[in-house]
Amino acid sequence: MVLARSMLPSAWVVDSNCFIHLGSHGYPELVKDLASACKQMGAQLHVTPGVHDEVSTVRMQKWKGKPRLLDAMKEILVTTSIPGDQVKGLAQRIGENASPQDVDLSLMVLATRMAGSGEEVVLVSDDYKMTTTGQRVHLPFKTCPPSTFIQRLSELGPKSTRPRLRSLSRKVRSEEMRYAISRAGQYDVQSKLTWMIDSLLQSKVPPPIPESAPDDSSLVTALRRHMAGERVKKSRLNALGSLTEICAPVQELLATPREELASALEVTMVNLGIGLAPVKEELGAIAHRAVAPILSRVEAALGLMAKEAGDHATARRNLVRSLHHATLVDDDEAEMNALFHLGLADLASDKFQRSAELFEAAAAEAARLKSSETRMVLAAAISRQLEGAEDAASKHVSHAHSLVEGNESEAAVELEKLGESLLAIGRPVLAIEVLDEALECATEVGDVELSIRLTESIARSQAAVTGDDEIQLQRMRSLLDKVNSIGGAAAENFAAELQALEERKAWQEEPLDEVWNDWQPSTALIPQGSLEVLRGVKQDDSMLLICYSPDLGNLGLWLPDSDIEANDASRHEIIISSRVKVAHPPEALKNEHKVRGIVALEDVSSLTIKPVESTRD
Repeated sequence: MVLARSMLPSAWVVDSNCFIHLGSHGYPELVKDLASACKQMGAQLHVTPGVHDEVSTVRMQKWKGKPRLLDAMKEILVTTSIPGDQVKGLAQRIGENASPQDVDLSLMVLATRMAGSGEEVVLVSDDYKMTTTGQRVHLPFKTCPPSTFIQRLSELGPKSTRPRLRSLSRKVRSEEMRYAISRAGQYDVQSKLTWMIDSLLQSKVPPPIPESAPDDSSLVTALRRHMAGERVKKSRLNALGSLTEICAPVQELLATPREELASALEVTMVNLGIGLAPVKEELGAIAHRAVAPILSRVEAALGLMAKEAGDHATARRNLVRSLHHATLVDDDEAEMNALFHLGLADLASDKFQRSAELFEAAAAEAARLKSSETRMVLAAAISRQLEGAEDAASKHVSHAHSLVEGNESEAAVELEKLGESLLAIGRPVLAIEVLDEALECATEVGDVELSIRLTESIARSQAAVTGDDEIQLQRMRSLLDKVNSIGGAAAENFAAELQALEERKAWQEEPLDEVWNDWQPSTALIPQGSLEVLRGVKQDDSMLLICYSPDLGNLGLWLPDSDIEANDASRHEIIISSRVKVAHPPEALKNEHKVRGIVALEDVSSLTIKPVESTRD
């Protein structure tokens, strides 16, 4: 997502904690780089006298002679005094007691005043309370943590500054994360991490730039190798000190069973925080960079498990953490996947603008990786269309078309993955149109095996469509039909595939030929013994599970006095071992859910329900 020039900050209001980070990690060229970036943006760094008081003793630790930070940075700071009555006025507005010297409130007043004058203002602080307070009383400025501030400067400033500022941003982000982990159990760490990631996503992510001096990279590599059980030089182990013992349990997470992973991660993170709390900053940063790839994978796995279960709020929390860990080590592929699945979670929750921004960020990563770009771009197109931004959607589709043309075989697989993901979040209409384009590509290149698999996926998606979805189907079709062009014999073959699907759909919507008024073995109806749950329909104290079989179409499984929960944003398999009866469906259920028969169970307690694990996400 590229920011328009008019949307760039014209003023950064900077809290003391940012300067403390700069004092700890600032390199000799820092002030020059900050000045160059601000000049190119047309922005300034603003503080209040209270900030001067709080950082008066802070020194540039990595500079020769360790000069005072304020002396080093005085030429690039704009200091504004805030009257005490304005500080007290804001305190009363937010419902807090405050003295005229309250630094946080003075910065919030300054940011509010400047924003009121028409400037684009960002308050830089890792004090999350300032963000939540500002949002609660609708103050007119944005916020971001220091690591994002430095990242933004690297992206928007001169190219010559980017390697150094990006390196500094990662170091500060690692320290922010270390602090958050050390406070686990004392406040809502998740909300803060979400805010940190959300602020980072507001900026364009540039291609990774090689750094001239990758600080401590050899020790990070050594710690990762030791955690993996590889041999490491004794000198490196001595340099790592207690980190080898502190970080060892993190590696064990990779062998933890799925059902135990969430609790194991919680224990590991608390112990990691306890272990790293007394460790010096430099070693703590090494530890966080070393464990970040593992923690990113674990959080991603938990996020996908939650998504499979239809719990998109939990999925988002895990995926935010996965993304955060990935940014610590510039793991572009992990970042791309986390962004994509975060986009799916927001799409499932009808947050279309937000999902579009996430998919667009994922598409930017995919373009740099030269992998999965078609899937990401088309997901962005779908979200923009649902948002009502039709021009943006059309541009994305045109770009997707250019990616597909001449690469139909690869595109078919990527489109299949996207279609399966959309079906998994309860968006069968979207899945149908994407899978339709995948089938068109597969037919064009003569991939018979993939075509068979796609026709089954389309049939399953068609079965999941409700009566209310039909209108959306037509709108989305007109957009996505432009993804691929097909002609000649391939077009004829594709038309035949579609005709077969229509015929299958027609018979799968007809009532069953026979019903059973007496109990029969379930295998007489369902030889394979299981059905896929599409959704649940609550009826007083009962539940009607709408289930799909490739051989039968949709069946309604009636469960009286049931506490089973099911929705159309999760995929589950239900295994039936009880005897069954079958009745014709009421007309309303037949029309709305395409139910061919209603199935009653002799023994409801015999049912087994389990999530369907995604294989193509």
